[in-house]
Amino acid sequence: MKTLCAHPILRPVLGIALAVSLGLLGPVSSARAQTDDATAKHFDRIERQLREVRDIVLQARSTGQPVEIKMAGPDPEIATLRTRIDDLELTLRQTTGQIDSLSQELAKARRDLKALESDNHALQDRMAAAEGQLASAAQATTQAASQAAKPVPDATIPSKAPAPVVVPKPQAVAKPAAATTAVGERTAAFQRAKQLLLDGQFPAASTAFQDYVDQYGDTAPNGPEARYWLGETLFIRGAYADAAAAYIGAIRGWPPTLWGAEAVVKLSMSLIELKKTPDACRTLDEFSRRYPAAAPATKARADKARLRAKCT
Repeated sequence: MKTLCAHPILRPVLGIALAVSLGLLGPVSSARAQTDDATAKHFDRIERQLREVRDIVLQARSTGQPVEIKMAGPDPEIATLRTRIDDLELTLRQTTGQIDSLSQELAKARRDLKALESDNHALQDRMAAAEGQLASAAQATTQAASQAAKPVPDATIPSKAPAPVVVPKPQAVAKPAAATTAVGERTAAFQRAKQLLLDGQFPAASTAFQDYVDQYGDTAPNGPEARYWLGETLFIRGAYADAAAAYIGAIRGWPPTLWGAEAVVKLSMSLIELKKTPDACRTLDEFSRRYPAAAPATKARADKARLRAKCT
């Protein structure tokens, strides 16, 4: 279908053409005779426009399609562009909202990462201390094992006989080699607890060290050290109150050992976690007084704890 839009120039032309077809206008030649030159030129222009319209109509009919004349509506391209602009504005608003949401999630992820890094550094410090203490503990265990083979394995056992009798066993009375057997079992129990700690099985290690302390107490050569390692397993698990109690039991008498100085610092750190900063600062003062020759790494942890507790 061939469509002729009502162009501003064609509107009067079509009107005149319609009037001519209805016989409302007289012959063109008589109209020219009755008008002046301006009117003649005007009609000439109208005739040319009519011829152009006729040519357009004839050309459209020659294609076999009907001719339809209707008023021009809104430009479809402009309408399409307007629709696209509206869609782009909607997309922009949605994208802006997504960007804001992603920005908030990114900020939260950064805060979580910072917290994880801090926890990781603290864990590395604890593991470094544990590795250093395990080396000294292994040496002490080797010496204890060598002494266990002697007739009198420990000079303190005859004077403090009640220690092995905390959990009496039937064979302790029946066999003459009960003292040697008890020392061997005690050493093996201590080694099993330490191996669980080295394997990272902290709950099992806590149970093993607690059993050792409950059975042998502080009278055993490794009793205070077992309390220290018990405190370490509890501190790693976040049981700061129980860890503090274990550290206090370990540092009775201020033992002049590597783990003794470390136990004092870890006690202050446990008190800080329990929001008892005044007690933590007093503990750190005792550390400086009791262990002036402590390892540099232990002193560094003590300084860090002072800053965290805001000790004067």
